[in-house]
Amino acid sequence: MQRGDIITLSNGQKATIVTADTDKFKNIIIVELEDHDVRVVDRETLTLAPAKYHDNFGSHSKIW
Repeated sequence: MQRGDIITLSNGQKATIVTADTDKFKNIIIVELEDHDVRVVDRETLTLAPAKYHDNFGSHSKIW
């Protein structure tokens, strides 16, 4: 998995890999969802980690 690759998460949602660097993050992948939210995904199960809601949740621009 490399930056820019598109993966399918366990819930069927598509996500673009932001970083999958195993030197920095052994068990997680940072992805950008289709709605431009940046989230953490478990590397083994491709499951989204829980995210705490905040005022800017889902309102930021694309990070690329």
